[in-house]
Amino acid sequence: MSNHTDEDPMDQDSCTSTSDEANLQLDRELQQSEGTTYTATEPSRQTIPVGISPAYVKGWDSTDAFRELYQNWKDAILGRFQLNRLDFKPFYEDKKDYFSIIVPTTSNDNGNRRALGYIKYEKKTGRVTLTNSCMQLPVESLVMGFTSKDNQDQLAGSHGDGLKLAALIMSRDGYKMSVAASHCRWSFGLHGTSQSLRCVITPSRKMSPAIQRDPADDMAKLRFQDERDITVMIGAGRANQSRPVSSETFFGWLRVTLDIRGLSYPPSIVETPRGDLLLDSQFHGKLFLHGILLPMTTSGVKHYKFGYNFALGKFSRDRHGMVAKYEVADQVRQIWQCALHMHEHTLLPIYVNLLQNFPQVGDIEQADRLLEPSTTARATAA
Repeated sequence: MSNHTDEDPMDQDSCTSTSDEANLQLDRELQQSEGTTYTATEPSRQTIPVGISPAYVKGWDSTDAFRELYQNWKDAILGRFQLNRLDFKPFYEDKKDYFSIIVPTTSNDNGNRRALGYIKYEKKTGRVTLTNSCMQLPVESLVMGFTSKDNQDQLAGSHGDGLKLAALIMSRDGYKMSVAASHCRWSFGLHGTSQSLRCVITPSRKMSPAIQRDPADDMAKLRFQDERDITVMIGAGRANQSRPVSSETFFGWLRVTLDIRGLSYPPSIVETPRGDLLLDSQFHGKLFLHGILLPMTTSGVKHYKFGYNFALGKFSRDRHGMVAKYEVADQVRQIWQCALHMHEHTLLPIYVNLLQNFPQVGDIEQADRLLEPSTTARATAA
């Protein structure tokens, strides 16, 4: 079991092998970018219709849209740098001019911060940015169903519609959404009498920097480059009069995840290879998948006394549950099985209390398959 502290994760001296691999990956990306040249001839501006009805997913709001963007942001970091889910540890900071969520890698010998990606909220303008380091955005990303996440069980997404749906909902709710990537600015909006979603791709006029900066250093300093990174921007820009994102709205959006240290990460959590057992009362009855809140209880699933974060599975297309509904009870069983094996002395009395006093809850739905005979004997005697 672990208790949350306010210690800055980047102040740790030891470096995990996973973080080392992430650093090596960043170094490889930097070397590739140093060898890249750009032609003097700029591609022309493109306007691309995105084939989604403006009335699609009527029940969704900007929180649902942000969930899609956050999921893409997280999946991209996990996939690009081959991180184990337990090595993904974004932390929250409140500075004078902004709030930030940074995914750290290791600190070097000089104590300089290095990071893999960030989220930033600008207090003055009300603009939100989500940045992934060393990634490109192909035009095919505007096609419904296009995805690079096939056959990657550690990632939450798989339907290939998150970016497009987020752009639709943000535009429908009055927020300007754009993406800086692949040396272009991708601006989304609803156009014409039909209010159809379109994306205008405009080549960036910025010159490539003469000296390539360290991507990990840029991420830690909340800086991005159009030609190297992918950055999603929501809300009013410095010269943009569109609807700003209020700080209350921003923090409401962040409630879709329990990942963020110093903000939403549970103080009392049992992490296991199969998922996490959430013991805090504020998480009771809540189900998460890959750290992202399942908006509604899956149909046919019983009420849960505690909270659970599943490490395996995919969101259903409507995002209300998991693709395989039968997995929920089985994954709860597997989480308890691992948790009891790791912390039997602490957790067995809690589980016995469920058996004796809460026989109808889903937490113990498969108790007969969970407990080994020796454990059952101790539970009965307790």
